[in-house]
Amino acid sequence: MATPTRLADVVEEALIRVWTAAHREFGPDERTWTPGQIREYELRLDAARLDPAVVA
Repeated sequence: MATPTRLADVVEEALIRVWTAAHREFGPDERTWTPGQIREYELRLDAARLDPAVVA
């Protein structure tokens, strides 16, 4: 019997994908990101929390 997928797990996976993509795109050191990149990252995290499918 398969374990049911919990919403928290789906959201966590989406947040991990956002984190990984942002660090690949903007660089590994968040201290070097521009204010625009930080804002974009935060918006992507918010979107993933609201609808994890947006980063699928």
